[in-house]
Amino acid sequence: MKTMPYNLTIPTTPAIQTALTQSKSLTDIHDKDTVALTTGKKVNSSYDNSTLFFKDMRLSERAQGLNSVLDGLTNIVSTLSSTSASIDSITDLLNYAKAIAGSAVDGQNYISQLTGSNYKVTSDKNLSDLPFINAGDEILLRTGDADKMESQFVIDRDATLDDLNIVRGDELKIKLGEDDWISLTVIDENMKVSDFFGQIYEKAPSGNFQFDITDSKLTLSTTDRAPILLDGNLADLFGFDMTTTHKITIESHWKTEQLAKAFSEIDGISATINSKGFFEVTSLYGDDLIIDDLTGKTAFSFGMNGYDDGGTNSMKSYADRYNELLKQINSIVADSSFNGLNLLEGDTIRAVFNESGDAYRTINGPKLDTISLGLSDAIGDWQNEEDVKTVLDEIEKAIYAVQSAANKIDKASAMISSRDTFLEAMANTCLSGAEKLTEADLNEVAAELLSAQTQKELVNNVISITMEANSSVLSLF
Repeated sequence: MKTMPYNLTIPTTPAIQTALTQSKSLTDIHDKDTVALTTGKKVNSSYDNSTLFFKDMRLSERAQGLNSVLDGLTNIVSTLSSTSASIDSITDLLNYAKAIAGSAVDGQNYISQLTGSNYKVTSDKNLSDLPFINAGDEILLRTGDADKMESQFVIDRDATLDDLNIVRGDELKIKLGEDDWISLTVIDENMKVSDFFGQIYEKAPSGNFQFDITDSKLTLSTTDRAPILLDGNLADLFGFDMTTTHKITIESHWKTEQLAKAFSEIDGISATINSKGFFEVTSLYGDDLIIDDLTGKTAFSFGMNGYDDGGTNSMKSYADRYNELLKQINSIVADSSFNGLNLLEGDTIRAVFNESGDAYRTINGPKLDTISLGLSDAIGDWQNEEDVKTVLDEIEKAIYAVQSAANKIDKASAMISSRDTFLEAMANTCLSGAEKLTEADLNEVAAELLSAQTQKELVNNVISITMEANSSVLSLF
């Protein structure tokens, strides 16, 4: 038995077809207006308006590219601003250094001096004719802090003598004030440095000795400001500065003038027979002056053993302050790195001005460390006035070089800031233009959406009524 196919298509009238078409059109309008309200744009795809859509896209892409360039320029402006601030600091330090050098030219040292009190002599007096003075007697003279000596080596508190390459048999001699010389000989190189110097406590009758190892620095000192003298090969092995300690050995044919000459050959020391006939030794630089016998009694016999810490080495003080300023300049240069670049160490930076990268400017950083500026540490603690005047000339040249570098950086910063401002305005113009091409009038869109919703409801009602009417007619058959 065959089953006949049924046609399930619902017949529609022209009125219903028209209503359905209107309903679809109103739905499209409703959806488009809904998107417009959400995005604020009346053109959201090429179907809306291909011309405006692609113009909007090109302008937006241009703005995005310009903003990318702007990010790079903003970073460069920050780098140049940081560099400029560092240059200002260097300029301030150079002006301070100039003031210190100027003070050194106008300043003076206040001498320290030891004067004999036992023998009145003439320059041609034979030393061998004086009691207790013999050929071979050894005198030690030291300048510097009388009551303190610091090691220049890094020495840990738990370090052993062997760590400093000190071996059995090495010797250290130390004299504390008026005490006799104390001799320490290494018998165990595995002994700690602290234990080695601890032996001095037991051998110093005055009890004025102390030593300390702090921040890996070994320091010997006295508690009553008594002077310290060192001798022996261990003094160098422990890293004490022995360049300020000088040994004078009395020779058999010497007269007092030969002794005075031996003292005067030491830099910064002058020795003479004063108007009263006493032997006199002066530290011209104003450093503390310590004189004592290593062997024999020559210094004791003349009555000039002891120390004088009443002088002031003003020139050395100025030189030390100048050297510290140079360190600060180098520190500022080293710390001027920004985003991995340091213009003050000669790095270069490239400022790109458009999206394609074919418009740019390369900025070469100036080297402003002390070596590049032609500055070096003070020579001879500035005891020679000519050395200080030379430094003043060098500082003037350095200040000029830094000012030139500052002008160069300021000009580059102004130019890049100008381009930054221009590109920002251009990017904003592109964005504004893109928005105006496709932006929607929200009031108009809202009204149109409300109208479409109302019309759609009416059309749906028409369709519903028409369908119900047709159904009622069909039911009669």
